Amino acid sequence: MTLKQECKAWTILSVGALAIAGVFALLLVLSRTPYVQDLLPWPWASFFHKGLVVHVIFSFVVWFLATMGAVFTYRLVNHQAKHAFTKLGPLSIGLAVLGCVCLMIPALFDLGTAELNNYVPVMNHPIYYAGLILLFLSLALVSLRQLRLLDVSSCCAFIYLIACTCFLWAWYALPAELAEPSFNEQLFWGGGHILQFVNTALLVLVWSAVVKKRLIEGPYEWAVFGILLVFAGSGPFVYMFSDILSQANRDFYTALLRYGLPLPSVIASVFLLRFLLFEQNEHKDRLMETALWLSLLTYNLGGLYGLFLDGTDTRVPAHYHAVIGGINLGFMIFYHRIVLPFIGIHPVNGRWLTLQYWFYGLGQIMHASGMFLAGLQGVPRKTAGAAQGIDNIDKILSMGLMGIGGLIAVVGGVLFVVMTLNWIVKGGRIHETA
Repeated sequence: MTLKQECKAWTILSVGALAIAGVFALLLVLSRTPYVQDLLPWPWASFFHKGLVVHVIFSFVVWFLATMGAVFTYRLVNHQAKHAFTKLGPLSIGLAVLGCVCLMIPALFDLGTAELNNYVPVMNHPIYYAGLILLFLSLALVSLRQLRLLDVSSCCAFIYLIACTCFLWAWYALPAELAEPSFNEQLFWGGGHILQFVNTALLVLVWSAVVKKRLIEGPYEWAVFGILLVFAGSGPFVYMFSDILSQANRDFYTALLRYGLPLPSVIASVFLLRFLLFEQNEHKDRLMETALWLSLLTYNLGGLYGLFLDGTDTRVPAHYHAVIGGINLGFMIFYHRIVLPFIGIHPVNGRWLTLQYWFYGLGQIMHASGMFLAGLQGVPRKTAGAAQGIDNIDKILSMGLMGIGGLIAVVGGVLFVVMTLNWIVKGGRIHETA
């Protein structure tokens, strides 16, 4: 398997993960639709939460990790290390695909129970756990290969391996008799926080790839990745000095994000802002510019909202939806402007290609802002219906903004998935028909 073929495989897996997440989102709607729910081959009452787990795991975990595989493979192209461990490419792809199949089986066959714990939601069934192990192992192999480059992408790879170490250490440290909801929450708490450092590092890598230059000047670039690595690197050691079930353990990882992510994000954002304002040449790529502006604004809006969290209301999901939205926008333009041309596919700019970025970007900004405004008025997170306490016009308008923005963002996401998969299937130079 050549690097081009491997990069194409990771692309299909990552965008395909979003397609699978979309299918399960549709099944979730059908499972709550009167009469239609009785036609489904699963008991709708038990399928809903399992389908929700599959939707979340594919739309966040698989999508992000498969994109990491594409980023790492692309960066190998111009390095002598690209010929090292060539067999790891097909092996890692195979493990990831098999893992994804295992992640879906419990929901499709009504196996186990669903738990919507933080970062990595689970279904308590051996097949699902096997899927997680295969997925994480596949990217661990890719990360080990990436370490040979000794560049900033190696820092990202090392941080991912630190997250895997936290998962393993937590599994070893947790009491076997601990009840399952608490067990899984604690199992993925530490490593889940470290994965946010991975996501931040990936965003900086794709921003740099899209602008086709060294976005951040040498010392500052190493400062960005060095800070991320130092803070993430402290993650496993907390298990040595505090009980895994203690509040101190949980607070430590929360503090890691609070103090470890802002400065690298600000440095990278300042350099991207400088590029967008002063370094574009006369042959401007309007689509790239639009996507980067939306990514920059959405990501930093999420960072701003993160300064006002108290952990109990909808300001929390407002923060992470905006941050994730900004990262997703960076991934989207990375695929369209870097990966697709690399694998021989050249989409031509058109109305729908541009609209998907505006829909997704502005939709996420509206969605997150609606949740933030609702949170300021005390609307609790992880509630629905009457439990939300939407008892005045301000709360109604805020939640309405959230809902409308969410729908607009979904349209943008669907356009991205459908158009990108269509280009990959057809191959070659594709002219968009408006």
